[in-house]
Amino acid sequence: MNKIYYFTGTGNSLQIANDLSEKLGQCTIHKIAEYSGEKIDGRTLGIVFPVYNWGLPLIICDFLRKLDVSDDTYIYAIANYGGLPGKALDQCKDILKENGVKLSADFLINMPGNYIFGYGAKSKKVQEKLFAKEAKKIIYIADFVKIKKQCKIEKSHTIIDRVWCNYFYKHINEFHEADQYYTVDNNCIGCGLCAKRCSVNNITMVNGNPNWNHHCELCASCIQSCPKKAIDYKSETKKRKRYLNPNVKL
Repeated sequence: MNKIYYFTGTGNSLQIANDLSEKLGQCTIHKIAEYSGEKIDGRTLGIVFPVYNWGLPLIICDFLRKLDVSDDTYIYAIANYGGLPGKALDQCKDILKENGVKLSADFLINMPGNYIFGYGAKSKKVQEKLFAKEAKKIIYIADFVKIKKQCKIEKSHTIIDRVWCNYFYKHINEFHEADQYYTVDNNCIGCGLCAKRCSVNNITMVNGNPNWNHHCELCASCIQSCPKKAIDYKSETKKRKRYLNPNVKL
């Protein structure tokens, strides 16, 4: 049996997991947020995640450190990014090595950007082009995985990308507390969708309003998902176009 573990905020990693699962066959998909350290047995194990701050999300670092997997399982990673990939795959390989686990292959996939803290959603035309490229890359990855082929780390060829990673990634530990800057305006209808879709159960509804509990991954699912656009990060995101992957159901 093939297994894929994924972490997603707005659906990009989930699309990759779904598409690859279909190509591989005999494959189950699991949420990384629900992994508690049990041993994973499988012919292959895929780890799918987004790039945050030119590196790994904190939840992925935790997952890799506690990962318990059979010695004969072929392990590969897929990092998706909207801007630049940074050193996410290097970090993934290093953490797994410290845990005594070998990463056999890894891949990069460029997906529609969802970093609403810096920019709004791309046009549908741009998104469709990226989805078409993703479909081709999935076929390529599936062919690798089926025969358990080894490969070198896919890296960014932009020098400044790797320099930025060294500078910006050191701030990743601030993400958990960044939810203190979320705001909710009077357009909130108390539907609770933000809490339902939070990938790490960081939101509880209190008197009909969302309350953040300071173990945020800064995936922005709450901002992107709000049907009334009532949630923002400070005032920075108010006029920015929201993004949710149109090809999956969160």
